[in-house]
Amino acid sequence: MKNLYDAFSCFFKKQNKRPQFKSKKHPIQSYTTKNTNNSIVIRNNFVKLPKLGLVKFAKSQEPKGRILNATIRKNSSGKFFVSILCEEEIFEFPKSNFAIRIDLGITDFAILSDGEKIDNNKFTSKMAKKLKREQRKLSRRAIIS
Repeated sequence: MKNLYDAFSCFFKKQNKRPQFKSKKHPIQSYTTKNTNNSIVIRNNFVKLPKLGLVKFAKSQEPKGRILNATIRKNSSGKFFVSILCEEEIFEFPKSNFAIRIDLGITDFAILSDGEKIDNNKFTSKMAKKLKREQRKLSRRAIIS
């Protein structure tokens, strides 16, 4: 922290350039800002950040609850990303006396005590990709009698 303090003090005295974050091991640069006095606001496809103002971003989902902080990071290719941490109220499920047993298997992912079978999605999606690839190979081949 002392090195950072010295670097910024030299920068403000106009002796050096602005300090820049450098790391060989961690090329991702980031900073986190807290939401004090509603300084982080989301409007349509813009996020208002302190010291940056309105910044356009691709909103993947609507944040639920109260915004706690935002982390802005820059990856090694120069793209910026924002992660917003929200506080959301968690609703508890009503408690019941009904119990169910689960048996984990190989061919089926799980078999419940009431007889319901849960399919192994990893196996079926893998085989579906393989089937798709093999059908493409087959369609390119000529039929020779």
